[in-house]
Amino acid sequence: MKMHYAARTHIGLVRQINEDSYAVDAELTPFGVAVVADGMGGHLAGEVASSLAIETVVSHINEALRGAESYDASDLIVDAMQLANRVVFERASTSEGLSGMGTTLVTALLNSEEIYLGHIGDSRAYLFADGELLQLTDDHTLVNELYKNGQLTAEEACVHPQRNIVTRSVGSFETVQADLYHRTWGEGNILLICSDGLTNMVKEEAMIQIFAADLSLEAMVDAMIDQALAAGGHDNITVVAVQNRAERGDAL
Repeated sequence: MKMHYAARTHIGLVRQINEDSYAVDAELTPFGVAVVADGMGGHLAGEVASSLAIETVVSHINEALRGAESYDASDLIVDAMQLANRVVFERASTSEGLSGMGTTLVTALLNSEEIYLGHIGDSRAYLFADGELLQLTDDHTLVNELYKNGQLTAEEACVHPQRNIVTRSVGSFETVQADLYHRTWGEGNILLICSDGLTNMVKEEAMIQIFAADLSLEAMVDAMIDQALAAGGHDNITVVAVQNRAERGDAL
């Protein structure tokens, strides 16, 4: 497989610090890895939480894939994300000024046939295939719970003042459970992983138009961030796009 990817993060137009972090490692075999985290917890704490989580997950997966003859991809994701939770929680518990910090986390392992995902928080993963955009993850937020329980409409959920309150995050508690997803994908399909700085500002219809346009992957990512900024850029914005392409890109 050739994994072609583009990634970019932007501080936005309101925040003083970029608390988002991301990483993509296209050199691993038999899976590449892509990770996005959106930190929270006050001045500097969110930035520390997200970067710690990313570093821990990527390091653990690198070591496991290079040192093991066999493994289960879902178990590997769970182990990496639980380790990240412990690392962030312990730093928050022992470092002055970092108490209560946490982060969202989306971890993807992918090859030319399969995508394995682990998810905690309200950063999201989408799959663009055959002209359609499918949200793969389910937000861990108070507003999403209200929506699923029928207490809010989709329109109300999108503008609710408490829509950014997460109900599950990495590092906020001693233990956390990740949601796991597995699906196949094909040639030309695109996996999108992003923070809510994108999804709160850019509607899915606009994302579909960008994906469907005759643009490079890098231009697609730039266009999404530009639209989020044009809509107000109220939060940090991080976009990672990975395309399943056999003819070019970074080889796995």
